[in-house]
Amino acid sequence: MSILRVALSWLFLPALALGEEERVYPPLPEPLTLSDALLIGIQSHPGLVVAQNQVAAAEISSGKVDASYGVNAFVELQPRLSSRAAADTVDFQDDSRYGLVLRKRLTDFGRTESRKEAARSDIAASQARFVTRLDRHRLEIMRSFFAVVLADHAYRARNERLAIEYFRYSRMAERRDRFEQFSELEVAKQEAAYRKAYVARHRADLERRQRRHALALNLGRPGELSSDLVVPDLSAYRDREVPEYNDIIDEAIATSSILKVHRANVASARAKVSVAQKINSPVLSADFEAREYHDSSFSSRDRYRLNLKFIMPLFDGTHARDTEVALAENALAKKQAELLMAEYGVREDVLSLISDLLVNRAAIVAAEADETYRSYYQDRSRAMYEMEMRSDLGDAQAAVAEAMLEAARVDFEQVLLWTELDALLARPLALMEED
Repeated sequence: MSILRVALSWLFLPALALGEEERVYPPLPEPLTLSDALLIGIQSHPGLVVAQNQVAAAEISSGKVDASYGVNAFVELQPRLSSRAAADTVDFQDDSRYGLVLRKRLTDFGRTESRKEAARSDIAASQARFVTRLDRHRLEIMRSFFAVVLADHAYRARNERLAIEYFRYSRMAERRDRFEQFSELEVAKQEAAYRKAYVARHRADLERRQRRHALALNLGRPGELSSDLVVPDLSAYRDREVPEYNDIIDEAIATSSILKVHRANVASARAKVSVAQKINSPVLSADFEAREYHDSSFSSRDRYRLNLKFIMPLFDGTHARDTEVALAENALAKKQAELLMAEYGVREDVLSLISDLLVNRAAIVAAEADETYRSYYQDRSRAMYEMEMRSDLGDAQAAVAEAMLEAARVDFEQVLLWTELDALLARPLALMEED
């Protein structure tokens, strides 16, 4: 599943290879859906470039290891003058030569294979790290998207409350001036309530803009503020049963991309221990030489030569091998400890997510009950207002708006919790599946 997610993600990343000045994106769609936001965020966010480049760097390093068994070819030119030892006088003569040399390592008895194993593990770690970064980024996009929707809800609720407080203040001030019905103290108190409501509405309005800026940054489109967002269908999450911890913890430990990163790091560190142990391993290589000489009268001068070279280190007084092995084993122990710590973290995260989902399920029921109550109360207040028996219709309307805000908040929280749990279990995003 992780490899598939990497492949599908790279399908949406063609523009990331271009320079910033070469990228041309169409404007954000209006209205903006969550599915569009998720796809756009994958296409254009620079945070994913870093993770993608890490995978590419690991693959390049692996290719460098493979190249160690390639053929090296070079031309060797030796312009030279020499005086023969057999002559009594010093007489320098042209003794130049040139040749073509081919060299290839045949085997180093397992050291390069261990390096290849370490490189393959590094690639696996970088791929799993990319999946982790992708999952985290999608969660950030969803959180930003929902934050914009909630900010709009909050603004409407604060605006409703401001209208009520202003109406009460202006009516009270008018009756004080015309009929002296209220005292200065009472009017001042109501004006303070109105001013506070105005500040709250103003803050909510600025919050809307800030949340849109945050969403634009998570989409990789700074400055492009979406005015209209479409609330997605969240029914795919509402009927889900919260799993038992013991039923999914083994699956989470087996499939978590976070743990896959650490397991690959452990495998790479273990392979590097093997590399260090084989520092002084023998090397078998082959050379082929083809040469031409200005003076070819010597019988010892070969036109063609094929050599097999076997180099076997016998003694290393620097203790370089022991030092490298000790460092590699220390790094392996560190990576193993980090894997165990990460597993503890996943266990804690799964338990926390399940607990939060259970609390959220109760919070959704409570929010729905409060929304129903506020709706009934609003209907009752409207009826009594029309009968001129009561005048708290504005309070009822504001309470309904606040109840709707809370209902939306707990709904969005449920989606984010499920998304985080699905990522730990390497399951696809339910909202994208619906599309």
